[in-house]
Amino acid sequence: MREIQTKKKISKIKKNKTRKNSRNNQNKIAINSEFESGNIIHKSTNNNKVVLEIKDEPYKKSTKNKYQNWFYFKVMGIKQRTRFTIKNIHNYDNDWKGFNVCYSYDNKTWKRKTTRLVNKTKLEWSINPKKSTIWFAYYPPYPFSKSKKLFHNMKTIGKSGEGRPIYMKTLGSGKYKVWLISGQHPGETVNSWMLEGFVKRLMERKNKMFKKFTFYIIPNANPDGNVHGHWYVTKQGINLNRDWKKFKSPEVKAIKKQIDTIGYNLVFDLHGDEGSKNHFLVEIKSKHPLFDFINKRLNQKNKHFQIENYYKPKYMKHVKDTLDEYTMGITMECATKHGLFNHKTLQQEPIKIGKDLADILYEL
Repeated sequence: MREIQTKKKISKIKKNKTRKNSRNNQNKIAINSEFESGNIIHKSTNNNKVVLEIKDEPYKKSTKNKYQNWFYFKVMGIKQRTRFTIKNIHNYDNDWKGFNVCYSYDNKTWKRKTTRLVNKTKLEWSINPKKSTIWFAYYPPYPFSKSKKLFHNMKTIGKSGEGRPIYMKTLGSGKYKVWLISGQHPGETVNSWMLEGFVKRLMERKNKMFKKFTFYIIPNANPDGNVHGHWYVTKQGINLNRDWKKFKSPEVKAIKKQIDTIGYNLVFDLHGDEGSKNHFLVEIKSKHPLFDFINKRLNQKNKHFQIENYYKPKYMKHVKDTLDEYTMGITMECATKHGLFNHKTLQQEPIKIGKDLADILYEL
């Protein structure tokens, strides 16, 4: 009898220990986006199901399509397979179709996780974590603090709506004036990675490039939007790339003043597109004389760069207030839904595009 009672006690202890270990192994998830460029609202966690929302941007009430694709957050204490849902997706033109969330275990190397678009209003993905801390984002982030480190001794040409500096860097002494403007839309961080690639190749070939060209580079045209984790607009709700006719924003005014004073031969406006499967150049009515040559060479260097303008004529008909229209410039659109391809991390694709562009200018 005593032997039976002892076995029962041992069995009870083992069961209690198993339950305790099970409780200890459960998710005790903490989600944080209170850092530079962060954006997410944690609504709930229940049975390893996390519900999230993207923070609203300060659009004007009159704005018809309130794009807010950008999200970026850190998950800590994740131990089990967990499903994440972002439930307030604004799905204009079905741009979320085919999107796969970006994730990283070190906030440096980024890959993609298969993601479902549910009823065109929700994003869902599940992950069985290899580590207890993961970052998720729309695309590998490029915070304002990082763009400030791209060059030493940058010139401050103005201030943003919240008083942050608008930086410009001048490189070279050639007679052909080339501008590169990045970050008008802060959530399109792919544009900053393109610029980084361009600068890397430029510095490798500066002996020739600096004699032929003078480069004027704006590494972050919308620092407020970048810091606050916006996709499209400034803190005041202005879409900078629709402000090149009325010039209401201090950011565009500062850049315009420099462009008008210095002059230009060619202006590149770097962007990311959320709908296209391939990268492309935006063709406007009065296109630059070098447009076709650059477009063809980019297509030859990268099979994921298409010749055709992804934007339909009906849309382009109403494009009259952009930087392109003001300068007869060239907008480069990198497809933000692109795959990993043969790269180790996602941002190597736009870095390659930036290098390709520098190589093309080198050929001129």
